[in-house]
Amino acid sequence: MNRLKTILRWLPAICIFGCSWYLSSQMTIEQMPTFWNADKVVHCICYAGLAFWVAFAVGTKLPALWRIALPAIIVSTWGITDEVHQSFTPGRESSVFDWCADTIGAVIGSLVFFYLCKGIDWYKTRKDTHQ
Repeated sequence: MNRLKTILRWLPAICIFGCSWYLSSQMTIEQMPTFWNADKVVHCICYAGLAFWVAFAVGTKLPALWRIALPAIIVSTWGITDEVHQSFTPGRESSVFDWCADTIGAVIGSLVFFYLCKGIDWYKTRKDTHQ
């Protein structure tokens, strides 16, 4: 049962990894916003979401620093892989600035998950002490 729980915890992140790989394989991405540096914003938001789900998969049993750092490292490393993959896709190019946006998003997503969990723990503790 523990193995099944672990697999299920990773399922959202694995689906996002797969979607990311698929999108990186496309010559163009339709429906992209057109404002200045829109692609960096999209990278940041998408990788923040990915890091949130990787943090969910990693769980809450690690020390605080690792609960933030490990998902960010995993997702930032995926960003490197994604940029290398894109460099082989016709019509696409690899960019260190995209990877920087990926990494910033990864840190943001990890922090959001970490502080959301802290907030839930605080709420549960507060609720238990006021009953």
